[in-house]
Amino acid sequence: MVRQVFRKETDENGRVVPVYDHAATEDVKARELELWAWAWHTPQACAWSMPSESWRLHTIALWVRTFVLCESSEATAADKNSLHRLADQIGMTPAGLKENGWAVAADQIGARGADRASDPAPQQPKRERRMRAVSGGA
Repeated sequence: MVRQVFRKETDENGRVVPVYDHAATEDVKARELELWAWAWHTPQACAWSMPSESWRLHTIALWVRTFVLCESSEATAADKNSLHRLADQIGMTPAGLKENGWAVAADQIGARGADRASDPAPQQPKRERRMRAVSGGA
């Protein structure tokens, strides 16, 4: 479900009415998808993906939606407070990491792989012929 965006317009009677803004709704949808993809590339995503943590998916989705809302001019102080609380719950803040008992470690395996990739490949020695034709049949 995408958050729908409405703009305010004045009707023929002078009343202010909300009017659905398709373009703005599509922009919000694109931003939410972008942020969702980014979030799942963070170290916290490793913890979120564990079966015992599947209950957090809804909270992660609420954090994404609230984050995008807080980027807009429509955000209230309550929205920004909610964003902070949601970030804590999903471990996106230092306090949230501590509250969840998580720590982000350096990627030592990835670093070793990058080091190996930057090293030139060692030269293989030329192989000698090991098999030779023998006269007289097998």
